[in-house]
Amino acid sequence: MSDQQFEAVREYYRNRDVRRRIEEFCGGDKFSCEYIVGFGEFLARNGYRRPLRLSNHQEDLSGMMDQGLDVFRAVWDKKATLAVWDVEYFNLDTWHGLYHNQLLHFKLMEPVYLAIEELLEEYGIPHINDSTSSGYHFISLIPYSSTVHRKLERIGFPEKSLLNKDSQTHREDNKRLRKLPLRAARGYSAIGRLHEFLSHLVIRRTRKSSPLPVTISDAAVGRMARGREGMSLDITQYADPLYMRDIRTTFSTHQKHKVYLGKVGRATGRRMPVYATLPRNNLSFQKLFDLRKDLKKAAAYAKKCSGIIPDASTGWEKVIDDYRKSSLFSFHRDFDRVDHEPPERWKNTYWRLDLDALPPCAANSIRNHTWGLLNPTSLQNLCRVLFAIGWHPKHIAGLIRSYYETRPGWKTDWEKYHAETRANFWSRIYCGMIATGTDTLSDFRCVSHQEKGYCVHPYCGFNLGDYRRKIQDKLAAKKN
Repeated sequence: MSDQQFEAVREYYRNRDVRRRIEEFCGGDKFSCEYIVGFGEFLARNGYRRPLRLSNHQEDLSGMMDQGLDVFRAVWDKKATLAVWDVEYFNLDTWHGLYHNQLLHFKLMEPVYLAIEELLEEYGIPHINDSTSSGYHFISLIPYSSTVHRKLERIGFPEKSLLNKDSQTHREDNKRLRKLPLRAARGYSAIGRLHEFLSHLVIRRTRKSSPLPVTISDAAVGRMARGREGMSLDITQYADPLYMRDIRTTFSTHQKHKVYLGKVGRATGRRMPVYATLPRNNLSFQKLFDLRKDLKKAAAYAKKCSGIIPDASTGWEKVIDDYRKSSLFSFHRDFDRVDHEPPERWKNTYWRLDLDALPPCAANSIRNHTWGLLNPTSLQNLCRVLFAIGWHPKHIAGLIRSYYETRPGWKTDWEKYHAETRANFWSRIYCGMIATGTDTLSDFRCVSHQEKGYCVHPYCGFNLGDYRRKIQDKLAAKKN
């Protein structure tokens, strides 16, 4: 970032309306978010290994702004469960195109954006629809004090081991200075499942309208002219404990492309402006882009907006009612009734799986577990194969968990994150899509897997199409 750009960011944050919108987003005069985070080039320049600064004190917000940092708030709130839906364009081959031509990529995202706005309007869910440089955040909340939150808590199912971790405090970790209340844990688990339900609806609604394949997380579907691209309904935050997750505030700056120049391309990253994270409201994406790229215009826009996250209890109650009638809810209840094998039995159960009897692409997920069991495309393929040969989705999760907890080499800190929750999430997501028919399995073929770049042994003697037919036969038999 040039000195001129840096000073422009600081000047932007000095605007009274910009500051007020960010404060509102964090909870108002007395912040209700558990902590705030600053991120940006200033910290990278000053020797931070990770350019992040975290604080539990709202008065530190001013210092973060003076340092020209992007501002985030904790999803953990003292008064409510936040409903956060992160929807973004992804390209597994490059970030360059997205930042080089923002208007083209936002045009590609438009059908999914409109489908989500239509769906939230149908349910009567007021929300902030913030734009980032790669997509949108749709944010609302349900107060703990509401009767709807009690309904929400009843459909949440946080793991017992996670609740035990939630009950612990760590003085050296500013994210965990107090115990996480049970109602917060259950509400967070539940809102994740409701976003899973809504994601299924969006995938079905956009099959014909979206020029991009629409997935949950950034699982590759195939290679297109611009690379392995797609639209991610990114609900992966719900794979992690509530205390670990934060979200960029409305009217924060967005300088990721300045920090990660190698991913964007140095020339592109330096040439691009620092963007503002703005609510789209009823603007076109073209008009929104005109505001996002000009911090003076963005500051003027702040006067017309609100940063207060709206109470959407009434609308979310309707989602709860529809979810409880759905095939996804039935799948979740079955998933929750089954337990993983206990750790003392893993060597005689999960680890007895004959990897040579699996297609090499699926076996590779386990043999190269520190990559394969964190990669969405690899995980999806493994879930499909094991589902096809009769594994219960909860035991697929148990297998993944057993590697998370016992094998060396992970860069993930499982003391902060949670292996059982993460493993359950991946299996529940991808097997749930199969069980409900949301996953059409159209790309569950060897040719497609090769196009994705995930075939590790061409002409291996296995045929993913055979596994697809097993699943289809199983689902057809269940219907009959």
